[in-house]
Amino acid sequence: MSGSLLAGYVVTETLLSRKPARGSLGVAAASVALLLAGSLVYWTNAAGLARFLPASREAVFGRSEYWRLFTSILAHADFQHFAANALVFGLLAFLLYGYYGAPVFPVLSFVNGALTTSLSLTTYDPDTLLLGASGVVYWMAGFWLSLYLLLERRVTLGKRMVRAVGFAIVVFIPTTLEPRVSYRTHAIGFGLGVAFGLAYFAARKRTLRAAERLEME
Repeated sequence: MSGSLLAGYVVTETLLSRKPARGSLGVAAASVALLLAGSLVYWTNAAGLARFLPASREAVFGRSEYWRLFTSILAHADFQHFAANALVFGLLAFLLYGYYGAPVFPVLSFVNGALTTSLSLTTYDPDTLLLGASGVVYWMAGFWLSLYLLLERRVTLGKRMVRAVGFAIVVFIPTTLEPRVSYRTHAIGFGLGVAFGLAYFAARKRTLRAAERLEME
């Protein structure tokens, strides 16, 4: 029998061993469609709205255009930029909604995506533009991976660590560095995601662990 040893018992079922909630695939698809819609508006400058979507320090903090913290998440520089984010964003949206519900995705995810953008903007020149869902994607990844390590006790912590690191390397480590990519936004998003994941677990530990099923070894 595989699983983590707990004083003569092993964990055979956890919250993450169950199927995601119904509707998870639809939520993920709708969320990716929202990113595409925002990007299309930006690419085509529909109704002259493109200039209102990106975020900059001057626009957000100098002119109090705080909506840009959210609209900048939707817009992408080009289709390649969109595609790079869309697949992982959709997967993580499926998982976060499926296991933790709407309060985590989309609510907490997009709020913290805006927070990530705001913190990143403070490190750039006033006119530097930020756009794209990377900050949200990295926040979602940090949140998911931190809770995976804490909840998936059917396997040892060492195996969980290997899987988490492997996921991060395959999905997020770039093969080449691109000057136009805001890697500091990625780092801020991931760090915030881990921090919020730990805080979420601390606040809801009893509920999250209640899904575990134990059997004698």
